[in-house]
Amino acid sequence: MGCQWARRRRAAETGIEKSPPRQYFRAYSATRHERGLPMATTSYLYHTLGLTRYHLQRTEYRQGVVYYHVEKHRDARRCARCGARWTHLTMNGRFERTFHALPVGRRQQHIVLHGHFQTCECCGETLREPIDFAAGKRRRIRAFDRLVIDLCLIAPIKSVALFLCIGWDLVKSIFKDHLYLRYQRRKMTKVRYIAVDEFAVRKGHHYMTLVIDLETGAVLHALEGKDAAALLPFLEMLKRKKVKLKAIAMDMSPAYIQAVRSIFPDLDIVHDPYHIVALVNKAIDETRRDMYRELIGQDRQVMKGSRFLLLKGMENLKPRSLERLMELMEVNKPLYQAYLLKEDLRMFWNLPDAIAAESFLSSWIHQATTLGLKHFVKLAHTLNDHRQGLLAYFKHRISTGPLEGLNNKIKVLKRQAYGFRDLTYFKLRLYFIHETTPAFAG
Repeated sequence: MGCQWARRRRAAETGIEKSPPRQYFRAYSATRHERGLPMATTSYLYHTLGLTRYHLQRTEYRQGVVYYHVEKHRDARRCARCGARWTHLTMNGRFERTFHALPVGRRQQHIVLHGHFQTCECCGETLREPIDFAAGKRRRIRAFDRLVIDLCLIAPIKSVALFLCIGWDLVKSIFKDHLYLRYQRRKMTKVRYIAVDEFAVRKGHHYMTLVIDLETGAVLHALEGKDAAALLPFLEMLKRKKVKLKAIAMDMSPAYIQAVRSIFPDLDIVHDPYHIVALVNKAIDETRRDMYRELIGQDRQVMKGSRFLLLKGMENLKPRSLERLMELMEVNKPLYQAYLLKEDLRMFWNLPDAIAAESFLSSWIHQATTLGLKHFVKLAHTLNDHRQGLLAYFKHRISTGPLEGLNNKIKVLKRQAYGFRDLTYFKLRLYFIHETTPAFAG
């Protein structure tokens, strides 16, 4: 009888005695809309907004914003202290709280929770009912936080704030908390090869030391300074966790080498090609300047403007540049010999094994010393002092190349944000910069 009465009542409301199910539901939905009843479905609340165990009371439209008024299901109620079921709870007062929800296009949405204070018969406490869809005292649902995090991975926080119509400081706080939580959960037990280098944070000789995992590309450590103190805390942490490092790639900085040797005395240190080529380029540039000051007349004119010619690799020289190089050889044979030494050293990293590399390096150091050019003599002594690090390259075949390439992404990150005032947030962005691809509108 009850079912028949309900069918008759719905038929009277819709004006349809007999109709197909689809037609009936369309007519019934239109009637609900005309009567001002909520149109949001339970599936939308559950699957989109994450409001499981809540039912919708009504939907309100106010100043272009949608407000969903919800209340917790009776069967889902639990004591916030002891977890007792709803049968042991007595409602003892109400409260109302509004939360940011996911927007639909440009239309903002909010959740208005009509909650209760609950008195528990088991523990005797009167507490506010737990809020399942939001964390702590936050005035936003968890799905909203996830949306902010996803948007921050592809856009600056200011653009995200403008799109969601919230403050940029709230966007930054959400993303910063997310990055810090991920940073705390990181594991370094599988780290085997790392690279160390410094980069300029801002003008005025302000540097930061970076350490990356050469196998994953992730930044493992970032700390202000470029001395041993900037690297020691990270190395000590690796030793405490018993990380089995195989090798570390770095430049010839005495501070970094001292820090590594103090913690890992037997660890292989690899000096990569990038910094060695930079040293030999500096030596040939200083040699050219010294010789230019000594020449006069036509010989000086021939050498003028030859800086980039001498710094280029021979395979990159055009026919006109090769002719110029021959003219330079006739005017200044020692400078041409220095150029050949530079080209020979570039072949060092193409050798098949450490035995051939050691023989080649000894021969090159002897030639550079015999030539008598002070800058190349100094370079030869430097390479001889770091012979072990140069030969270690043929055992591990690693370099700081990935770290040098990461510097460009760091520059783009800083320019996109027009600088970072929060250094902690900047470091957190660095730890996960390998996961993002900076992009600009256009």
